[in-house]
Order: sequence, then C-alpha cells, then structure tokens
Amino acid sequence: MLSQVTKSMCLTFLIAGPGRPDARVLLGRKRTGFGSGKVVGLGGHVEPGESVLDAAVRETWEESGFHVIPTEFEDAGVVTFRFPSHPAWDMRVGLFRTTRWSGHLTASPELDPEWHPVAAPPWAQMWDDSRIWLPHVLRGERIDAEITYDADDTRVAAVRLSAQ
Repeated sequence: MLSQVTKSMCLTFLIAGPGRPDARVLLGRKRTGFGSGKVVGLGGHVEPGESVLDAAVRETWEESGFHVIPTEFEDAGVVTFRFPSHPAWDMRVGLFRTTRWSGHLTASPELDPEWHPVAAPPWAQMWDDSRIWLPHVLRGERIDAEITYDADDTRVAAVRLSAQ
C-alpha cells in the first residue's frame, strides 16, 4: 500500500512564443537543495496557509524575477512523485504554465533561470521523469500523473499518466 503524500509543491513553466518553431520555456539549474545541479522547472514548497497557485506566483517571482498575475497561470495538472527508498521525498506537485509575465530575468540563490527551446529541452540534465510528462505540459495539455522512482532514486520505475 502506498503512503499518503503530504508534501505539496508547485512547478511553473513560462513559455515564450507558444506555437512557433522557436518557442522557448524558462527552466533553471538548481544551485542548492533537492535536485542540486539538475535543470528543473521554477517552483518549490507550498508554505503553510498558502494555496498551490499562490506558491506558484511567489516561487516564479523568487526564482526568476518575473511577476505572473494569478489569473494568467493555467492549471496544467498534477504529478505525484514517489521515492520508495526515501518516502520523505514523496511529493504532490501542482503544475502551471503561462505565456504572460512582467519583470526582468534575474537569478536567485536557489536557481539560475535559463531559456530553452520547447522542442528540445535539456533532457540529459533533468530528472529522468521530465521526458515522460513535460512534453504534455509544453503542448498545452493538462495531466494527472504518478511517477515512481527505482531503489537508487535515479531512474523511473513506474508511470501512470493521463492527459487531456
């Protein structure tokens, strides 16, 4: 039986030029903490008393210097991550995407934000699961997924994903 996931997180994806061959997505290289060194979406923990959407707005600002009005974020779904060797790492992650923001791109102590082609994200530098679910999100789909990692916490062992 799987444990109840109580850790709530968010990830956001800012997409410039959606639908164009040169469309780009804002990702970032983690400087510290969980996933350090990997290229990831902007995001992080949902703070006590904060909604997942509020966390998405806050984390986007903190990690990129870009401000997104909450109504400009589109709900892109949810991914539940399970790490059987480290159940404390299990998390439920709300996903959001937008094509509208303001501000100036700025690095943070946690993340070096960088633009990447939507058609060719840096898969080899990302978590193994990203190649499975992120293409759906970047195509504008809403997903519900559960990703389970292997005993070494490095490769995906099982996937359940629905997209619409």
